Parts: sequence; C-alpha cells; structure tokens
Amino acid sequence: MLLRFNIRWLYIFLLTIVFLLIVSVQTFSTSLVNVPLDHYSYKFIERLQAKGILGGFLSESKPYSRGKVSEMIMYVSQLLENGKIHLTDVDMDLLEEMKKEFAQELTELGQKETQRYKHTLDWTSGNKIFTFVLGFTQDGSFSKSDKIHTSTLNTMFYGDISKNVSFYNYSKASYEIGGEKPIWVGLDPRYIRYPWRGLSDSYIIFGGSWGDIQIGKDTVLWGPGYHGVIGLAGVDPTFDMIRFRTRVWKLNFTNLLGFLRDDLNKKYQSDVPKKYLSAHRFEITPYPGVCIAWQEAYVYAENLQIELLNPIMPYQMAEDYLGDIGNNTMEGDIVITLIPNMKLYSALFLDDFHPDKNPFKYSGFPWAILGGIIIADPFRINNTDVILEYARVEPWTYTHKGTVQNPPIPTAYKHFEVPLGHWIGPNSDDLFAQLDWQINKNLSGHASYDRIRHGEIGGNMYDVADYGREEKRFLEGIVEVKNIFDIGLKYMIFNRFEMNVSYKQIRTKNKQNEETKLPKYDKRWQSWKPGWNIIINELDIKLSFRY
Repeated sequence: MLLRFNIRWLYIFLLTIVFLLIVSVQTFSTSLVNVPLDHYSYKFIERLQAKGILGGFLSESKPYSRGKVSEMIMYVSQLLENGKIHLTDVDMDLLEEMKKEFAQELTELGQKETQRYKHTLDWTSGNKIFTFVLGFTQDGSFSKSDKIHTSTLNTMFYGDISKNVSFYNYSKASYEIGGEKPIWVGLDPRYIRYPWRGLSDSYIIFGGSWGDIQIGKDTVLWGPGYHGVIGLAGVDPTFDMIRFRTRVWKLNFTNLLGFLRDDLNKKYQSDVPKKYLSAHRFEITPYPGVCIAWQEAYVYAENLQIELLNPIMPYQMAEDYLGDIGNNTMEGDIVITLIPNMKLYSALFLDDFHPDKNPFKYSGFPWAILGGIIIADPFRINNTDVILEYARVEPWTYTHKGTVQNPPIPTAYKHFEVPLGHWIGPNSDDLFAQLDWQINKNLSGHASYDRIRHGEIGGNMYDVADYGREEKRFLEGIVEVKNIFDIGLKYMIFNRFEMNVSYKQIRTKNKQNEETKLPKYDKRWQSWKPGWNIIINELDIKLSFRY
C-alpha cells in the first residue's frame, strides 16, 4: 500500500525540526535571502569567473544568497587592495555599484561602512532588518503584425528576522494590451483575469552552521548555461518547494522537494492533479577554476513517496524498489576557468537511461547536451564579452510514457506546459552567439544571433506514441527553423531608472501554429504543415523604475 502524506503535516514536521536545530547552532554572519536570477550581479560574476578571479567560487547551483555574493565582493576587493589583480575602470565602477547594493551584508562581514542604496523603506534594529522596494515597468513591443503594451507594478520586501531566519517576497501585477491569448493559460480558464496576471514568489529560510532550509515559492537553476540550461532551468512561473543546502569541505549539496502543476489530468479538464519533483545535486570544486557536478531529478504524481524524500537516496535505486512510477533523470556537468579570460562549460542530461541501447537510435533513450564558452575582453578589447553556446535536445526528451496511459499520469519533465529543462523542448537544437559591450557603468550594448531548429517527430511534450521505437532520427519530420538577429542598448538614466531599446528580426521557415504543441486529444490540435515562411521585424522599448 502506498504511503499517503498530508502536505500540511509535512510542513509542520519540517518546521518543528528546523526550530529545534536553530536553538542549538551558530548564527549566520550575512543574509540568507536569495538574489533573483535576473539581477545584474550574475552577469558580472560570470565575467569575473571567466577572468579567473572567482575560480574558487564556481557554482552552478543558483540562485546565490546575498551572503554568498557579498563574500565574492569582499574577496575581489581584498585582491585589489593587495595588488594581485587588475580591473578595468568600468569593472571597478560596477564593483562599486555592487558594494552599494550589498552594503548591509558587507558591513556585517567586517568591511567599513560604505555608501549604500536607499530604498523605499530601510529599517534596521539589532539583528532585525527590513527592506521594501517599489518598482514599475512599461514595456512596448512593436511589429508590423502586432503591437503589445505591458505595464507591470511590482513590490519586493525582504530581510532578516534574526541571524538565523530570513524572508523574501516579490509580487507583480501585469496588464497587457495586444498580442494573442496563449494556448495554454496555465491555470483554470474560469479563474483567469486576462489580460491581468498576478504572480508572487515568497519564502522563508532557516539557517545555521549546518546549512539552511528554505520553504516557499522560489526559482531553482541547476547546471551551466547562459542562454538556456538542460537540467533545472529556473522556469516561470516558479513553484513551491522545500530546499536544503549545505557545504562540507569543497562539496556543495542541495536537495529539494518541489510541488509542480500540470495541465494533463485524468479527466482532460483544467483541474490540476498533485505532481512532485524530488531532486538533489552534488557539486565539488577540487581545485580553484574547476567545478564538477552530478544531479538527479525525479518527477512523479498523485502520492508522495518516502524513498524519494530521502536526500541521499539514489533515485535509480528507489525506482528499482518502487517500480516505474515516474520520470527519472540525471545530469553531469563541468565548468573550467583555468584558461585565461575563458569560462568553458558543458553538460550531459540523461532521460530514461538504457545502457544496453544505442542512444543515437533508440527513442526510449532520450538525452540532451549543452556546451559553451564565455570569453572576457577578447583580442584585448576591454569591457567586452563574447558568448558562444550550443544545445541539443533529442526527440522525446522531457516527455514520459505516463501520458499515453488511460487515464494519463502527469509525469512529464515539465511545470504546466514549460519544460523544466531547456526552453527549446524536445527534438530541437539551439546555436547562440552574443557580443556584450559595457561602454560605461550606465550604458551597455549587445548584439546576438540565435538559430533554433525544432523537428516534428518526437518534438511534442504530450505526444509519445512512438516512444520506444528502435529507430529515431534527430530533427525527423518537418523542421521549423528560426534565425533571430538582435541588437540593443541599455541606459541607466539615473539610479534604478533604466531604459532598454532593442531591435529584433525573426526569420522563420516552416513556421508552426501553437496548436501543434497541444495533446492530440485536444480538439484544437493541428498537424504540422510545411511552407509557411515569414519575417518579423520587432522594436522593443522598455522603461523600468525601482525605488
């Protein structure tokens, strides 16, 4: 008989354990709050990693905490003071901006009091800290065929209740005019206030010398990648989770239990069944400039399994004991920054591992690969970065045969309709190149080229009728090809008031309607068709303000 768990009691149990641990452990010196993945600090950190400066801080388990980013800033500052490294004037300006952003944490680490950003509300009293930020974004996208205007009001507040307890909330409400209503709305259409959309990420973290436990709704990104990640890719919308992180010697370990949602259910309606993600990641830095990682992720539905809640249980062993109740995946990746001004990274993702089968022919052995390089200051051109990246996702990767059962079981590697891995989806590849130029601390530009190919057979997240064939071909069937040219500028008019302007041309061969991505049982489903070739020229203007 399968064990059935009440989620409420699981939360109560974990909270009880956490509070018992807190009273007997040392305190943290800096904030446990995570830095959002779209924060500018990640790009600057990757540049410093490529330059070999942060080789001892390599980690592809994101997001980073504010405390961890502050430690990196302190480390770079100490190297500069000792004359061991040299940064360009623009890099120095960006470092000073980060010092203002993380001034509270740097003070707690022992740095002298420095100038700091003033937010809508800053309050500090003893070990208690509270920060509130109000923001607004106006985004306009214009093309010959469509015009879309989006207004977003967002609020963010975070802080520390004590040296062991931190909290975070980011809420946004968006109003969109223009554009097509999405095929998959993600929620029950009866309750969608379209064109309004409201989302919120909220969590609380308990920490000590043993590590930290996070409970709430947040993002998770595991594995290397600049334009995409094949493992756990930080999907939007985010999902609820219970995450445990710790570090022992040179080993980082993260374990999480995620609560996913899916449009696939027993009655083919919009009520969403229970769906879970159990995952853990081991990451070791044996030598500064080298980071090696291994992770497993298991997606299953209906009932929580105690074997899959065990943080150190190999999921393959658990599946051998439980039977094939879900989708077991694994990934290995490596990051190297030993070559001057270069960050090299690669990853291999295995979905339904069959060692006795040919991975290039057997459709029941799907996999994905990703590799890339970030070059800082190529040809000695200061303040520039070049990114080259390629990703290939084999047919039927991220799908699962549970979708063909009657009634179907939602065990595909996805959250709503979005793959948990690379956004291109199965039977696709992506070739990406970008040049970034930080002209000064307020003005930056980019130019990029992106080629995306998506094949018909084995390219639908819901259609696994041919899964298990002895013969498969990459990009089999009709192939949709997109070539995207993008150029843009970002200018900070004054503190926290930014303007982004970009021009994008999208050339598509054999363009497919969104209805081809639906399950075949959906009455709106359409078969693939060749011959529709289009060119879209798009201008995007965005104003963002935070205070």
